[in-house]
Amino acid sequence: MKTFLTRFPLRHLVFLIIFLTGIIPLAVSSILLVRQNRDILETQEKSYLTRSAQFLSVELSASLVNARDQLRQLGETMKSLPAEGGIEEQFDSPWLQQRAASFLKAHPDFLVMRVLNRSGSGPQFAAAPVSAEALAALRSVFEDLFESDRPVYQFVSDAGSGRPAAVVALALDSSREYVLEGVVEVRSLASFFLEEAQGDVGVFLIDRDGQVLWSEGSTEEADRAVEGADLVRDFVNLPLNMTREYLLEIGGEEQEMLGRISPVAEPGWGVVVQKPAATAFNAARQMVFQTALSTAVLAVLASLLAVWVSRAISRPIQELTETSHEIAAGNFGKRVEVTGVGSELQQLGSDFNRMSQHVQGYVERLQKAAQANRDLFIGSMRAFVAAIDAKDPYTRGHSERVAAHSRTIAKHLGLDSDMQHRVWVGALLHDVGKIGIEDRILKKGGVLTDDEYEQMKQHPVIGAEIMSRIKQLSEMIPAIRWHHEAWNGAGYPDGLLADKIPLMARIVAVADTFDAITTNRPYQRAYENEFALKRITELAGQRFDAKVVSAFLQAFEAGEVKVRRVATRAPEALPEALVVGG
Repeated sequence: MKTFLTRFPLRHLVFLIIFLTGIIPLAVSSILLVRQNRDILETQEKSYLTRSAQFLSVELSASLVNARDQLRQLGETMKSLPAEGGIEEQFDSPWLQQRAASFLKAHPDFLVMRVLNRSGSGPQFAAAPVSAEALAALRSVFEDLFESDRPVYQFVSDAGSGRPAAVVALALDSSREYVLEGVVEVRSLASFFLEEAQGDVGVFLIDRDGQVLWSEGSTEEADRAVEGADLVRDFVNLPLNMTREYLLEIGGEEQEMLGRISPVAEPGWGVVVQKPAATAFNAARQMVFQTALSTAVLAVLASLLAVWVSRAISRPIQELTETSHEIAAGNFGKRVEVTGVGSELQQLGSDFNRMSQHVQGYVERLQKAAQANRDLFIGSMRAFVAAIDAKDPYTRGHSERVAAHSRTIAKHLGLDSDMQHRVWVGALLHDVGKIGIEDRILKKGGVLTDDEYEQMKQHPVIGAEIMSRIKQLSEMIPAIRWHHEAWNGAGYPDGLLADKIPLMARIVAVADTFDAITTNRPYQRAYENEFALKRITELAGQRFDAKVVSAFLQAFEAGEVKVRRVATRAPEALPEALVVGG
């Protein structure tokens, strides 16, 4: 039963099995390794961004909390001093002036400090000139403080010192009668941001509304792009630690980014650390490429090994297959020399050669027996035909000559050797039906009467009936029954027309007529060969198949038609018996 795999040569199947056995585990392990290492590298990159963002947010939050606590301690000190009119009486006191100067000196990060009452009036103490931006921020947080129950913060990009600062405002009491404000430089912000913003890394400080307050390693266009990023929008909606991959459009081109945002707890701001995804995952991509390259190299080596092994295994079997094909085609003397891996193949080759030798011996004996049977069969037929021809001394050897002429015609018609042999046998037996004709008719020395001629015309039918009982001669019956049929339908016994007459019978008809004209008969002497050829040519297309006549003439001109040298007579009208054959 044929299956899908039986359609392919063994060497291909062996190659495929060995190749897949080696490459599948390699490919699976490579894929798993790539995936695992990629995840590790990507996790490491994300962890780096997480640590950077968290570090900056924690440091900034700690700085602001420290400034807030310092202001609160100062406020507590002011509240502890006795004053009948409250803190407001101390606004112009030398003590407050001295205490504020000491505070600013002790805390150099503070640029400005002021104490205000509910109406916004109060003294201001400055260690150095401050920018208009810082003063505007002081007024803004004062107003915001009355709408919040917590300290209020506002970022100032430049408070006058060239460094970023933050305005911190807190109430000294629950009724918010007095407010303490300060502008404090966030020195760590600039240094830490600058330290983290290396290469393609960008660091951003955003407020609660998602606006960029400060950035390092960025441009104004990049700042605007960050403000519209998915990461920032998500933070505005839910201020939590987040890591995202997102697209930024900068300079008309979209760039995939990997970013991390961490909230600054005290003011509610956020620190964003981002870098291009291509840069972030470059190590992972290089690892994937190197793994794929090494896998491809190993796959090539595996395929070469598979080719070598498959050839080594399949070559002996292929030699056995080719030898078996030749033996199946009849070349029983063919032997195989098996060279290859494995003792089993060597043993198989030896057994195969012994089997081939035995088969050759059996076939040779069968061929000899078949040839003997064939010779016996042919000899028996010849003896039988000779016995029939012997009844008429004038036609002795007629059947052998007709058989020889018929085989020559079949050869020039291009028929194969097997068909030529069948034509020869059929021609040899064509007159076997004469065994059923009375000797007085066969041996009559003159022209037959009409009644005798009608009896003579029965010999094809009688011969066909006799031979029909021999199965092996069934293919020759057409030559026996219809060799007296005519191309124009005027023949006997069945009056067949043109190509309805079997080719074998058409061939025998020409050969039979030629021998009849050129052979001595009781009622006439043999005619010359040229006359016979002329007469047969004249009857082409009427009595005979023109194609068969043409093949006969070619054989005669080639000298392949063997004729007897007998006394001949001059051409004259032929008897009907000669026209239709002997």
